[in-house]
Amino acid sequence: MASPKYNILYGRLSQEDARAGDSNSIVNQRRILEAYAADQGFDNTIFLADDGYSGTSFERPSWKKIEAMIENGEVETLIVKDLSRLGREYLQVGYLTEIYLPQKGVRFIAINDSVDSLVESSSDFSPIRNWANELHAKDSSKKVRAVKKMQAERGERLGGRPPYGYRKVNKDSKEIVPDEEVAPVVQRIFQLCASGKGPSQIARILTEDKVIKPTTYYYRQHGKGHKLMDLSRPCSWSSSSVVAILDNKTYLGHTVGLRTTTLSYKNKKTVRKPESEYALVENTHPALISKELWDIAQNVRMHKKRTAKQMDEPNIFSGLAYCADCGRSMVLHRASTMKKSQFNFKCYTYGKRGRTECTPHHIREDELYAIVLDDLRRVTHFARMKQKLFAEHINRRNSTGLRRELNGLQKELDGMRKRRDELTRLFKRLYEDNVLGHITNEQFRLLSADYNAEQQALDETIPEKEARMEKLRASAANVDAFIEKAKRYRSIDKLTPELVRLFIARIEIGEREVKYSRNSTQKIRIVYRDIGEWDYEMTAEEEQPHIAELPSEPAEIPA
Repeated sequence: MASPKYNILYGRLSQEDARAGDSNSIVNQRRILEAYAADQGFDNTIFLADDGYSGTSFERPSWKKIEAMIENGEVETLIVKDLSRLGREYLQVGYLTEIYLPQKGVRFIAINDSVDSLVESSSDFSPIRNWANELHAKDSSKKVRAVKKMQAERGERLGGRPPYGYRKVNKDSKEIVPDEEVAPVVQRIFQLCASGKGPSQIARILTEDKVIKPTTYYYRQHGKGHKLMDLSRPCSWSSSSVVAILDNKTYLGHTVGLRTTTLSYKNKKTVRKPESEYALVENTHPALISKELWDIAQNVRMHKKRTAKQMDEPNIFSGLAYCADCGRSMVLHRASTMKKSQFNFKCYTYGKRGRTECTPHHIREDELYAIVLDDLRRVTHFARMKQKLFAEHINRRNSTGLRRELNGLQKELDGMRKRRDELTRLFKRLYEDNVLGHITNEQFRLLSADYNAEQQALDETIPEKEARMEKLRASAANVDAFIEKAKRYRSIDKLTPELVRLFIARIEIGEREVKYSRNSTQKIRIVYRDIGEWDYEMTAEEEQPHIAELPSEPAEIPA
């Protein structure tokens, strides 16, 4: 005997439908469906439902089960409260009701829409209803996106799981506070990065120290994980986990929202948005790291390069040392066949193009190290011992130089903007002349190409100049910040990547007074963060009694 077929009572409720009230609740749908089945004499019924699933997607567990039963020939009738419970995707619902279910011999009933596939005329308006249901889904999606955007711009957290290093105040709260157990791990990761360690090195250190990785820690705390989680290796950190932490501005005390979106209200594939479109709200919760440590870590990451295993010591001047003449970076040359005292920096341009483009600007690594260490000691010593004089000198010098550069940039920008407007008018006039036949198509093509190229160059240069102006305004001397840092580091015995980037913005290596001479002096210009270049001539008399054991010109020494 053939097995009896089932009459399926199907319900679906999305999160958006749930907000509309109890009329669409799963309980209410079940009550309506069972009452209808009893009144119409349907027996051997099964109730299946998908609670919390959007109608625009058919990747729903209960619906997939129904499809499998249909394919096995186990379904006689499919009954839903209305067409929107089957789905809100116009094309897919139409395919199911008009083609798929009839082909499989399954009767379809939508109670509130008076649709019954046994009555041909009952489905005349189904396409219109399906289209209206999809419009409802589209409109709901827009409303949800608008609400999420508003919440993100207010600084509300949109995700459920707090970042590693934080915990929720309570189960139902969105507010997060530092997790005392693992917050020190986050701080350690940033400190290791600031000291010159890369993500792979940091991951190796944490693994060796048996530090529990984020996914395992969260699973142990809350019993939630993911399919690919490997509980057999609870302390096996990966470089990607470290990078995710180093990239996360949440640790600065900021809330970053709208980092991802979906392709459309139909296609729920997650895509990452560009950083410029993030919603960043500052100071929404306690920070785990300081802005100072964040900046140093990001600077180290930007300029860190891989080194051979036999030379694992990082280049602490990476991204800081530049040729004083051509402006390109100074390249550190190390080799296993060289003694450490022979490691040296040379101009990138000279190394690539030879002496016709630039000169070596050669300086040994240990020489540069000694110069920077000596100069840093001098400047921080003076900042601590002569705070008032130090601040007056820096403010007086920087205000004049900054004003001069800002005025020059403003003139350049004004000229560029004026020229861009002129090009727009010229192109419009050129187009009109071409339309009126005053110039040929070939002339129009040649002239418009020139104008477009010039305008494109201006469109690229103007934002760069504007960004430079903003950077200059933001870089006005912050003497108090420099003095506070100097007080924190009263004894500087050696240089580290963290220390160098904390104090120094740029180092320019000049050529020797006698080119290619190993005994000639060369100028080393050190530009400090917050204060710019330090002028020894202006303060030599004040500084000398306090550190008489140091030479008076630390920035110029013989090789």
